[in-house]
Amino acid sequence: MSLSDVTSSLKGLIRTHGGLQLLEDRNCIVRLDNNPTDQKVKLISGGGSGHEPAHAGFVGKGMLTGAICGNIFSSPSVTAILDCLKVVAHQDGSVIFIVKNYTGDRLNFGIALERAQSSLGFNKVRMLLVGEDCSIDDRNVKKSVGKRGLAGVVMVHKILGAMAEMGCSINDVYSFGEGLLKNNIATIGFTFHQNDDMLENIEIGKGIHGEPGVYTMDATRGFEDVIDILINKLISNIPKAAEVALLVNNLGGTSEFLMGVFIKAFSCKIEQHFNVTRIYCGTYLSSLGQQGISVTLLNLGYSTKLIEYLDFDVTVPCTLFGKSLSVKLPISESIIIGPPELQNSTVSEETFVVSEKFGANLISTIITFVCEALISCKDMLNAIDKELGDGDTGTTIAKGAGSIMKQWEDGKLDLRHPRRLMQQISVILQQEMGGSSGALYSLFFQGASKAFINDEKNNQDVNIHHWNQALNYGNDTIVRYALTQLGDRTMLDALREGENRLKLSVSQEMSVLDCIENFTKGCEEAARVTQLMIPKSGRAAYSASSQTSKSYQYPDPGAHAVSIWARALFEACKQTITE
Repeated sequence: MSLSDVTSSLKGLIRTHGGLQLLEDRNCIVRLDNNPTDQKVKLISGGGSGHEPAHAGFVGKGMLTGAICGNIFSSPSVTAILDCLKVVAHQDGSVIFIVKNYTGDRLNFGIALERAQSSLGFNKVRMLLVGEDCSIDDRNVKKSVGKRGLAGVVMVHKILGAMAEMGCSINDVYSFGEGLLKNNIATIGFTFHQNDDMLENIEIGKGIHGEPGVYTMDATRGFEDVIDILINKLISNIPKAAEVALLVNNLGGTSEFLMGVFIKAFSCKIEQHFNVTRIYCGTYLSSLGQQGISVTLLNLGYSTKLIEYLDFDVTVPCTLFGKSLSVKLPISESIIIGPPELQNSTVSEETFVVSEKFGANLISTIITFVCEALISCKDMLNAIDKELGDGDTGTTIAKGAGSIMKQWEDGKLDLRHPRRLMQQISVILQQEMGGSSGALYSLFFQGASKAFINDEKNNQDVNIHHWNQALNYGNDTIVRYALTQLGDRTMLDALREGENRLKLSVSQEMSVLDCIENFTKGCEEAARVTQLMIPKSGRAAYSASSQTSKSYQYPDPGAHAVSIWARALFEACKQTITE
C-alpha cells in the first residue's frame, strides 16, 4: 500500500470517527446524517490532500456538508466535485463551494460550478473564493493569481457552517461570507528549522504547497524578530484596536512545546495592538510535516454574531472546534459510485442544430484536422514549454486531442447539436487531459455551450454569429475562473485577438471563410507577440521577476497551441465549406 494513497487515509478516518460516509472512488467525505431536501444550505469544500485535518476533518454538524480530497497538493477532480454535489444536495437545493484561492482549485471547482448550473440543473450553487494571505502587499499581488487561501478558510468553514446549520438562507450565508473576506480576516505564516535555541532557514510567507516565501531571515534566537514582521503585516490588514479572534495554526511539524513558546511570545505582542478575545491553537490546516506556524486574525467587529457562530457546537472529526463526540454517531460507511459516463444528447432539450453549411461533415473534418495537428505538434510544444515550464504542454494537449478523437471514432459525439457537443468535449478534456490546460479548455467549451441555449421550442440553424458568440462566452468563462488578463502571456492572448478579428469580420458581413481566416490570423499573430511578454499567471507568479520587459526564445506554449488548432480549423473549413 502506498504511503500517499488518499483513499486509504480516508478509510482510516472513517474507522475512527462516526457519522461520516466515504465515496471511496471519489475520495469524498460527506455527512451521513445529511438530508439533501431539508432546505438547509450545503457547504462543500476541498483541495489537495496533505493539509489534514483540512478539509475532511471538518465535515459534520455545524461545519461542512462534504469535502473532496485530491492527491497530495493537487486539486480534486471535477467529476469528484460534481458527484459530491449530487450526493449532498437536491437540484433545487442551495450549495456554496468554499474554495481556497489556488489555480487548480479555482479552475476545477469553477468547471464544476458551470457544469452544475448549465448541465445538471443545480441553479442555486455559488462559489466563495477564500484568499486571506497578507504576506504579499496588495500592490504586488497579480490580479491573475490573487491572494492565497490559508488557514483562515477553516474559520470560514466554522462561521458559515453555523449559519447553515441554523437555517440561514443562501443569500444571507453567501453575502456574510463575502463581507467577511473583505479586510476582516488575514493570515500570515512562516517556516523554519530549529537548532537548539536558534531558528534557522526562516521563510516568511511560504506557501502551504512549498511555494517560496516572500521574506527570508538569517538565523535568530527566539521568535521575537519574526513576530515583529508578522504583526506589522497583520496591522496593515486588520484595523488596530479591533476586537479579534486569533487562530494559531501548526503547519504539521512543530512540536506542541514550541507552539506554546510561540503563543506566549506572540500573544504578549499582539495584545498591544488588538483586543484578543478568542485564541484557538492546533493543527487546523497543515502542510504535511512542514515545521512552521501561521497566525490568523478575525475582526470580530464585522458582526456581533461572530462570537455566536464561533461558539456554535459542532460534531466533526477534528476536536479543535468540536464538543460533541463522534463515537455517539452511527458507524461511518464507505460506498462506491462507479466510473463516470459521457452524457448522451437529449435532443428535446437542444433547440439549435447545425445547418448544411455547418453540418456534421464539416465538424467531423474540423475534429480530425485539429486533433491530428495538435498530436503531431506534441514534441514541439513540449520543447517550447521547457523554456519556462515543466516541458509537458505538448503531451497534455496531445492527450486531450487523442481522447476527443477516440470518442469521435466511437460515434459518441453529438455532431448535430452544438450545445451538447461543446459540453461533451468539456467533459472529455476535464476527465482525460489533466493539468491547468485541461481545466482551462474544459471551462472554455463549457462556457461556449451557452451560446446555443434558446428558449424557443423550434429548431434553429447555427450560423457564424452563434460561433462568434460561443468564442466570446468561452473566453469570458476562462477569465472568470483563471483571473487571467490580456498580456499575462497565456492562451487567452491568442484567443481574445482571434475573437476580436472574428467579431469585426462578422460585423462587416464578410464571407464565412474570410471570417474564419481572419480569426486564424489573429490567433497566430497574437501568439507570436507572447514571446515578448513576462508570464503573470500561475503559481510561479507569486515569486515572479520584477522585470518590466524580456524577450524569450519562444512564445507561450498555450498561445502557440491555439495558433496551431486555429490554422487547422481554417484548413478544414477551406476544404469543406462552399460559399
